[in-house]
Amino acid sequence: MIRPLGISLVLVSLFLVPFASAQENVDCGYPLNNSERTYCADKALKEAETAMNAAYDALQTKLTEMDEALPDHLKGSSEALSDAQEAWKVFREKDCKAYGFPFQGGTRGHELYQGCMIILTMQRTEDFNATVEDYGE
Repeated sequence: MIRPLGISLVLVSLFLVPFASAQENVDCGYPLNNSERTYCADKALKEAETAMNAAYDALQTKLTEMDEALPDHLKGSSEALSDAQEAWKVFREKDCKAYGFPFQGGTRGHELYQGCMIILTMQRTEDFNATVEDYGE
C-alpha cells in the first residue's frame, strides 16, 4: 500500500523535531557517539565557513578599494581572488576526499574528511585575514 505524501511528511517531521532539539543539548567538547561527533563536526565546519566567508568579504572589499586607485592595466585583484577561491574550494574537496579515502565507507572516513575540511577552512581564513593586514586597514 502506498501512503500519501502528506502522511509521510508528518511522520518524518515527528521524528526530526525531537532529534533537532536533542542536538541542541550536545556537548561538542565531549561528543559521546557517532551522531554527536557528526553533528559537532558539521557545526564546526559551518562556523569555520562563516568565518572564512567574512574574511573573504573583507579581503574582497580591500582589493576592490585598491583596484580603484590603480591604472586599468593593473586592476583585477578582486576577480583574481574570486577565481582563486573557486579553485581552492575544488582543491579542498578533492584533498579532503583523498585524505579520508583509505577509510571511506566507515565512520572514520567521514570523520577524517570533516576534520580536513575544517582545518583547511580555518587555514584559509587565517590567510585571508593575514592578507588584509598585509595590505593595511
